Amino acid sequence: MATAPSANSQDSPIKALLITGGGWHDYEAQEKLLTEGIKKRLGSQIEWTVIHEGEGSPAHKVSIFEQANWADQYDVVVHNTGFARMRDGDFLARFVEEHRGTPAVLVHAAIQSYRYAQPADPWFTFMGYQSMVSEDESRPEIENMAPDHPIMKGLPKTFAIPEDEVFIAEKIWGDITLLARAYGEETGTYQPVTWTHEVDSTQTRVFATTLGHHNEIYRQEEFLNMVSNGILWAVERL
Repeated sequence: MATAPSANSQDSPIKALLITGGGWHDYEAQEKLLTEGIKKRLGSQIEWTVIHEGEGSPAHKVSIFEQANWADQYDVVVHNTGFARMRDGDFLARFVEEHRGTPAVLVHAAIQSYRYAQPADPWFTFMGYQSMVSEDESRPEIENMAPDHPIMKGLPKTFAIPEDEVFIAEKIWGDITLLARAYGEETGTYQPVTWTHEVDSTQTRVFATTLGHHNEIYRQEEFLNMVSNGILWAVERL
């Protein structure tokens, strides 16, 4: 299990690990857009380490997850991955257990990664959320459900986004704090888009957003501001 994050030392840069790669998305472009977009906002507050592997391979197992105490040297781990076909439940359980104690930021397909693992419960419990499928691509309007929350403060009440996918929530696995939602035309219901979750046993902070399918959103002010704030919230600097 990871130790308490050193980011609580307010004078030191946030040591952020980005894990990216997998299927269905342009992770080469998104790596650059995401890290540079957040660096533009947080400046010297953040230092990035990037592990980009398994490109085009949705069943890939991230190599660092094989290591004991892999998360200990980082203050936050940002996941932007497409590993939905990774089905090894024992591998999943081990790396999630090692993750506990180190905050997480989950972007788009990371939320649906590992969903077919046997079992996938450790990932769902970690996120506080389960989604197995998404609606067809559309241009949903995003509704800010918590304008007074520090992550969402300053964002408009509603904002348009480039074409993206509305994930269908199958089950909520814990007490999540809903920050934003979008109307799903196919389901005829509002679906969570952004939320926070604190893992009960360790109080590990998790910020998650289903947004991030196409590269265009990684250039959008609202998206980058929200994810930057999510990182700061996760490490208790917001």
